[in-house]
Amino acid sequence: MQRPRLEGDRVGSRWWYWIAAIPTVFAFWLVTVAWVALAISLEPGLLDGPGFGDDPISNAAVISLVAVGVPFVALTAIFPLAVFQDSHAIDRAAVEWEPPGGSYALLALGGWLVGGAVGLLLVDLSMAIIAGFAASVPFAVYYLERRHEHLGVP
Repeated sequence: MQRPRLEGDRVGSRWWYWIAAIPTVFAFWLVTVAWVALAISLEPGLLDGPGFGDDPISNAAVISLVAVGVPFVALTAIFPLAVFQDSHAIDRAAVEWEPPGGSYALLALGGWLVGGAVGLLLVDLSMAIIAGFAASVPFAVYYLERRHEHLGVP
């Protein structure tokens, strides 16, 4: 059984789901950080121990990686492939928009580059994961906006 086609869904690719997951998971992570930071602020002695500072927000960011660290890494890793595959599917569909697949895929590698640079400079894996994923969000939103503008989907 095939899914019903959406109006404007002339491209047979679902790779954009992976691209859309990036800002969605990032928004979920921001809510998680806020929630954990509130919990830490309400119970000041909660994180007494080595490795934790006085800043509840940075502590919350690191703790929240327990829940979303693996999705951050997985989505950052698959992001360039998803952009490449989706843009090539758009090219094959012969619609009015022809995204430069190779160039966009290279731009999508920005998350890897930023994460690697932060990891090397700070020698902190958790901050490297956060920075790499956060660097992917603006381009993912840009790509989805352009896709929606030209194809109506998503």
